Amino acid sequence: MWYSRGAITPMQSVLLCMVLVIGLLPGGGVAQDANKLSLQLVSGQRAPQEELKVDTLYSGTSQKKTRDEAIQKLPTASLPVAYQQMVNSVVQNTSMYRRLPTIRCRVDHRIYRFFSDHPDVAVSLWRAMGVSKLQLRQTGEFEYEADAKDGTVGVISILSRTPTECLVHCHGMFQSPMLTKPIQARAIMHVRTAFEVAADGQQIVTHNADMFVAFPSQTIETIAKAMAPISNKITDKNFEEITLFVRMMQMAMTQQPGWVEQMAGKMDGVLDGRADALLEVTAQCYIDEKRRQGQVTGTPISLKSIQPPVAAAPAQTMVK
Repeated sequence: MWYSRGAITPMQSVLLCMVLVIGLLPGGGVAQDANKLSLQLVSGQRAPQEELKVDTLYSGTSQKKTRDEAIQKLPTASLPVAYQQMVNSVVQNTSMYRRLPTIRCRVDHRIYRFFSDHPDVAVSLWRAMGVSKLQLRQTGEFEYEADAKDGTVGVISILSRTPTECLVHCHGMFQSPMLTKPIQARAIMHVRTAFEVAADGQQIVTHNADMFVAFPSQTIETIAKAMAPISNKITDKNFEEITLFVRMMQMAMTQQPGWVEQMAGKMDGVLDGRADALLEVTAQCYIDEKRRQGQVTGTPISLKSIQPPVAAAPAQTMVK
């Protein structure tokens, strides 16, 4: 049976519904940029820009043909009836559609899957790094509550998932003393992820997503459509920057585990054991990357060469 809620979900299934859907509302989303996601490694120098980058294979689009194809590919056939109705309610009343860019990123599959399983850890790290005030708390096995601390709140529900696909429903709301009533939005996101290994042993992830957004207010829908050229660019950029975060964590976990340990110590708002799990994955990926580099260069691996520089880790430094 295709329907499975117990498998691994692509990270953007949760993070993007919260960042992109709620981010379409005034004041919502996560304030990030590529430079802020850079960190100084043990040498005290900024990570090379050619390392901290991702590749956009295909740009985002809102074309009707793409939207029609996306609807046909929604994995709803095996969903419970209640979930099918939830999806159809959004898709049939879509105010905005966007196929997000197809982005390719060099990242250990275990790192990508860890943040897929624990998106609250990623959001907690954003707060520890000072790039966001967003809160994301797991309230059930397949549900999360988001609070941007600016009047924007949301509920994210995972409807189905496999190792390479995920379907998510989001309900976001923005409330302000300037508004007579809250602005609401509902969304469906279908995220697809592909995993591969390069000839040199480096692991690669490629992902994209289809996003359907419905505004119950006709007035808000009209405004949203008028702002679509701007909001589409923001949405695409957010997707790229979240992928940059994954790439940055790949670099940190395989080059500077001491920095990761420091950040893990600052995490809050996550379930017990999440920080320890992050450090365990970090240790595994750090050692395996050292071994891979040794195989590529033909350099023998010694205990000293794979000893992580935990004690020499610098204090958190953000590049502004």
